[in-house]
Amino acid sequence: MTFKIKTLFVSAALMLTLLPGRAELAQRDIPVVSPSDYTANISLAKEGNPEAARIVGDCLLTGTGVKRDVNQAWKWYVQAAGKRDTEARYRIAVLYRDGYGVKQNDVEAAYWFGRAANNGHPLALLNLADFYYNGRGLIGDKRIAAENYWRAADRGVAEAAYKLALMLRDGIGMPQDKSMALKYFRQAADANYADAALLAEFLVQQGVRMPGKAVHAKNPQAKKAPAKKKATSAPRPGSKSKSKSKSKKRR
Repeated sequence: MTFKIKTLFVSAALMLTLLPGRAELAQRDIPVVSPSDYTANISLAKEGNPEAARIVGDCLLTGTGVKRDVNQAWKWYVQAAGKRDTEARYRIAVLYRDGYGVKQNDVEAAYWFGRAANNGHPLALLNLADFYYNGRGLIGDKRIAAENYWRAADRGVAEAAYKLALMLRDGIGMPQDKSMALKYFRQAADANYADAALLAEFLVQQGVRMPGKAVHAKNPQAKKAPAKKKATSAPRPGSKSKSKSKSKKRR
Protein backbone atom coordinates (compact mmCIF):
# COMPACT_ATOMS: atom_id res chain seq x y z
CA MET A 1 0.00 0.00 0.00
CA THR A 2 2.79 2.40 0.91
CA PHE A 3 4.61 1.60 -2.33
CA LYS A 4 1.46 2.24 -4.41
CA ILE A 5 0.81 5.59 -2.75
CA LYS A 6 4.42 6.63 -3.24
CA THR A 7 4.30 5.58 -6.89
CA LEU A 8 1.12 7.56 -7.54
CA PHE A 9 2.61 10.61 -5.86
CA VAL A 10 5.76 10.46 -7.98
CA SER A 11 3.67 9.81 -11.10
CA ALA A 12 1.51 12.89 -10.57
CA ALA A 13 4.46 15.10 -9.72
CA LEU A 14 6.64 14.02 -12.62
CA MET A 15 3.97 14.54 -15.25
CA LEU A 16 4.61 18.23 -14.65
CA THR A 17 8.06 17.75 -16.17
CA LEU A 18 6.43 17.46 -19.58
CA LEU A 19 6.19 21.22 -19.40
CA PRO A 20 9.34 22.48 -21.16
CA GLY A 21 12.17 23.48 -18.82
CA ARG A 22 12.98 26.86 -20.27
CA ALA A 23 15.98 27.63 -18.06
CA GLU A 24 17.62 24.32 -18.91
CA LEU A 25 16.86 24.60 -22.61
CA ALA A 26 18.02 28.21 -22.77
CA GLN A 27 21.39 27.22 -21.34
CA ARG A 28 21.72 24.37 -23.82
CA ASP A 29 20.71 26.63 -26.73
CA ILE A 30 23.63 29.04 -26.29
CA PRO A 31 25.83 28.62 -29.39
CA VAL A 32 29.44 27.54 -28.84
CA VAL A 33 31.91 29.55 -30.91
CA SER A 34 35.51 30.68 -30.54
CA PRO A 35 36.91 34.25 -30.72
CA SER A 36 38.48 33.54 -34.12
CA ASP A 37 35.27 32.31 -35.75
CA TYR A 38 33.94 35.75 -36.62
CA THR A 39 37.03 36.81 -38.55
CA ALA A 40 37.30 33.41 -40.22
CA ASN A 41 33.71 33.43 -41.47
CA ILE A 42 32.59 36.99 -42.10
CA SER A 43 33.94 37.12 -45.68
CA LEU A 44 32.32 33.81 -46.58
CA ALA A 45 29.09 34.96 -44.98
CA LYS A 46 29.06 38.09 -47.14
CA GLU A 47 29.53 35.86 -50.18
CA GLY A 48 26.37 33.99 -49.26
CA ASN A 49 27.69 30.89 -47.50
CA PRO A 50 24.84 29.78 -45.18
CA GLU A 51 26.98 27.96 -42.62
CA ALA A 52 29.36 30.91 -42.36
CA ALA A 53 26.39 33.28 -42.00
CA ARG A 54 25.03 31.23 -39.14
CA ILE A 55 28.42 31.13 -37.38
CA VAL A 56 28.73 34.90 -37.73
CA GLY A 57 25.25 35.15 -36.23
CA ASP A 58 26.35 32.96 -33.32
CA CYS A 59 29.35 35.22 -32.69
CA LEU A 60 27.19 38.34 -32.75
CA LEU A 61 24.54 36.77 -30.51
CA THR A 62 27.06 35.77 -27.85
CA GLY A 63 29.54 38.63 -28.31
CA THR A 64 32.37 36.20 -29.11
CA GLY A 65 35.21 37.77 -31.08
CA VAL A 66 33.02 40.76 -31.94
CA LYS A 67 30.80 43.27 -30.14
CA ARG A 68 27.48 41.68 -29.20
CA ASP A 69 24.67 42.74 -31.54
CA VAL A 70 21.45 40.73 -31.45
CA ASN A 71 19.94 42.68 -34.35
CA GLN A 72 22.85 41.79 -36.63
CA ALA A 73 22.78 38.19 -35.39
CA TRP A 74 19.15 38.01 -36.43
CA LYS A 75 20.05 39.32 -39.91
CA TRP A 76 22.65 36.59 -40.47
CA TYR A 77 20.38 33.83 -39.12
CA VAL A 78 17.64 34.86 -41.54
CA GLN A 79 20.13 34.79 -44.43
CA ALA A 80 21.33 31.30 -43.47
CA ALA A 81 17.82 29.99 -42.82
CA GLY A 82 16.72 31.22 -46.23
CA LYS A 83 19.37 28.91 -47.70
CA ARG A 84 18.15 25.89 -45.74
CA ASP A 85 20.65 25.93 -42.90
CA THR A 86 18.93 23.77 -40.29
CA GLU A 87 20.84 25.17 -37.30
CA ALA A 88 19.94 28.73 -38.32
CA ARG A 89 16.27 27.78 -38.50
CA TYR A 90 16.56 26.33 -35.02
CA ARG A 91 18.24 29.52 -33.75
CA ILE A 92 15.37 31.64 -35.10
CA ALA A 93 12.85 29.36 -33.40
CA VAL A 94 14.69 29.72 -30.08
CA LEU A 95 14.76 33.52 -30.37
CA TYR A 96 11.01 33.58 -31.01
CA ARG A 97 10.38 31.07 -28.22
CA ASP A 98 12.26 33.12 -25.63
CA GLY A 99 11.54 36.60 -27.02
CA TYR A 100 15.25 37.28 -27.27
CA GLY A 101 16.09 40.12 -29.66
CA VAL A 102 12.61 39.84 -31.16
CA LYS A 103 9.05 40.00 -29.85
CA GLN A 104 8.15 36.66 -28.25
CA ASN A 105 5.89 34.70 -30.60
CA ASP A 106 4.87 31.07 -29.99
CA VAL A 107 3.29 30.68 -33.43
CA GLU A 108 6.49 31.72 -35.19
CA ALA A 109 8.57 29.60 -32.82
CA ALA A 110 6.45 26.52 -33.57
CA TYR A 111 6.76 27.17 -37.30
CA TRP A 112 10.55 27.44 -37.23
CA PHE A 113 10.94 24.47 -34.88
CA GLY A 114 8.86 22.55 -37.41
CA ARG A 115 11.12 23.52 -40.31
CA ALA A 116 14.23 22.45 -38.41
CA ALA A 117 12.52 19.28 -37.16
CA ASN A 118 11.65 18.27 -40.71
CA ASN A 119 15.40 18.14 -41.35
CA GLY A 120 15.89 15.91 -38.30
CA HIS A 121 17.27 18.48 -35.84
CA PRO A 122 17.12 16.64 -32.48
CA LEU A 123 16.38 19.62 -30.21
CA ALA A 124 13.91 21.05 -32.72
CA LEU A 125 12.04 17.74 -32.53
CA LEU A 126 12.04 17.97 -28.73
CA ASN A 127 10.75 21.54 -28.73
CA LEU A 128 8.13 20.80 -31.38
CA ALA A 129 6.93 17.87 -29.29
CA ASP A 130 6.69 20.17 -26.25
CA PHE A 131 4.65 22.66 -28.27
CA TYR A 132 2.25 19.96 -29.48
CA TYR A 133 1.95 18.47 -26.00
CA ASN A 134 1.06 21.81 -24.41
CA GLY A 135 -0.81 23.34 -27.36
CA ARG A 136 1.69 26.15 -27.49
CA GLY A 137 1.63 28.17 -30.72
CA LEU A 138 -0.46 25.51 -32.47
CA ILE A 139 -3.32 23.11 -31.84
CA GLY A 140 -2.29 20.62 -29.18
CA ASP A 141 -2.03 16.99 -30.21
CA LYS A 142 -0.61 14.39 -27.81
CA ARG A 143 -0.23 11.80 -30.57
CA ILE A 144 1.95 14.08 -32.69
CA ALA A 145 3.85 15.10 -29.57
CA ALA A 146 4.63 11.43 -28.90
CA GLU A 147 5.82 10.92 -32.48
CA ASN A 148 8.24 13.80 -32.22
CA TYR A 149 9.49 12.78 -28.78
CA TRP A 150 10.20 9.35 -30.25
CA ARG A 151 12.17 10.85 -33.17
CA ALA A 152 14.18 13.03 -30.80
CA ALA A 153 14.82 10.10 -28.46
CA ASP A 154 15.97 8.04 -31.43
CA ARG A 155 18.56 10.78 -32.04
CA GLY A 156 19.89 10.55 -28.51
CA VAL A 157 17.95 13.30 -26.70
CA ALA A 158 17.59 12.04 -23.13
CA GLU A 159 14.84 14.49 -22.23
CA ALA A 160 12.76 13.25 -25.16
CA ALA A 161 13.28 9.62 -24.11
CA TYR A 162 12.14 10.51 -20.58
CA LYS A 163 9.01 12.33 -21.71
CA LEU A 164 8.17 9.58 -24.20
CA ALA A 165 8.52 7.03 -21.39
CA LEU A 166 6.05 8.97 -19.24
CA MET A 167 3.53 8.99 -22.08
CA LEU A 168 4.00 5.28 -22.78
CA ARG A 169 3.66 4.43 -19.10
CA ASP A 170 0.40 6.34 -18.73
CA GLY A 171 -1.05 5.73 -22.21
CA ILE A 172 -1.04 9.38 -23.23
CA GLY A 173 -1.25 9.98 -26.99
CA MET A 174 -0.79 6.24 -27.66
CA PRO A 175 -1.73 2.85 -26.19
CA GLN A 176 -0.19 2.19 -22.79
CA ASP A 177 2.99 0.11 -23.05
CA LYS A 178 4.93 -0.15 -19.80
CA SER A 179 7.52 -2.45 -21.34
CA MET A 180 8.48 0.21 -23.90
CA ALA A 181 8.24 2.85 -21.17
CA LEU A 182 10.89 0.92 -19.24
CA LYS A 183 13.10 0.86 -22.33
CA TYR A 184 12.97 4.63 -22.72
CA PHE A 185 13.31 5.34 -19.00
CA ARG A 186 16.50 3.30 -19.08
CA GLN A 187 17.71 5.17 -22.16
CA ALA A 188 17.22 8.44 -20.28
CA ALA A 189 18.80 6.97 -17.15
CA ASP A 190 21.90 5.99 -19.14
CA ALA A 191 22.33 9.73 -19.80
CA ASN A 192 21.73 10.49 -16.08
CA TYR A 193 18.51 12.35 -16.85
CA ALA A 194 16.42 13.47 -13.86
CA ASP A 195 14.57 10.62 -12.09
CA ALA A 196 14.61 8.23 -15.03
CA ALA A 197 16.48 5.52 -13.13
CA LEU A 198 14.04 5.75 -10.20
CA LEU A 199 10.99 5.45 -12.44
CA ALA A 200 12.56 2.55 -14.30
CA GLU A 201 13.06 0.78 -10.96
CA PHE A 202 9.42 1.40 -10.01
CA LEU A 203 8.33 -0.39 -13.19
CA VAL A 204 10.68 -3.29 -12.53
CA GLN A 205 9.23 -3.65 -9.03
CA GLN A 206 5.80 -3.85 -10.63
CA GLY A 207 6.98 -6.82 -12.70
CA VAL A 208 7.53 -4.93 -15.94
CA ARG A 209 10.28 -6.28 -18.17
CA MET A 210 12.12 -4.90 -21.17
CA PRO A 211 10.50 -5.63 -24.56
CA GLY A 212 11.56 -8.88 -26.22
CA LYS A 213 12.67 -9.38 -29.80
CA ALA A 214 9.08 -9.64 -30.97
CA VAL A 215 8.46 -6.03 -29.97
CA HIS A 216 9.65 -3.32 -32.31
CA ALA A 217 12.65 -1.65 -30.68
CA LYS A 218 12.21 1.73 -32.27
CA ASN A 219 8.80 3.29 -32.85
CA PRO A 220 6.64 2.58 -29.76
CA GLN A 221 3.57 2.69 -32.01
CA ALA A 222 4.95 0.42 -34.72
CA LYS A 223 3.10 -2.66 -33.49
CA LYS A 224 -0.15 -0.69 -33.21
CA ALA A 225 -0.20 1.30 -36.45
CA PRO A 226 1.68 1.73 -39.75
CA ALA A 227 4.80 3.88 -39.92
CA LYS A 228 4.22 7.56 -39.44
CA LYS A 229 5.28 10.37 -41.72
CA LYS A 230 8.08 12.80 -41.03
CA ALA A 231 7.94 15.19 -38.10
CA THR A 232 4.79 17.27 -38.35
CA SER A 233 5.67 20.93 -38.47
CA ALA A 234 3.53 23.87 -37.50
CA PRO A 235 1.68 25.65 -40.33
CA ARG A 236 3.03 29.00 -41.47
CA PRO A 237 1.01 31.80 -39.82
CA GLY A 238 -1.53 33.15 -42.30
CA SER A 239 -0.63 30.57 -44.95
CA LYS A 240 -3.07 28.22 -46.68
CA SER A 241 -0.53 26.19 -48.60
CA LYS A 242 2.87 24.61 -48.18
CA SER A 243 4.60 27.16 -50.39
CA LYS A 244 7.74 28.64 -48.95
CA SER A 245 7.42 31.99 -47.26
CA LYS A 246 10.11 34.58 -47.12
CA SER A 247 11.87 34.58 -43.74
CA LYS A 248 10.53 37.31 -41.49
CA LYS A 249 12.79 40.05 -40.40
CA ARG A 250 13.11 41.15 -36.83
CA ARG A 251 9.99 42.82 -35.55
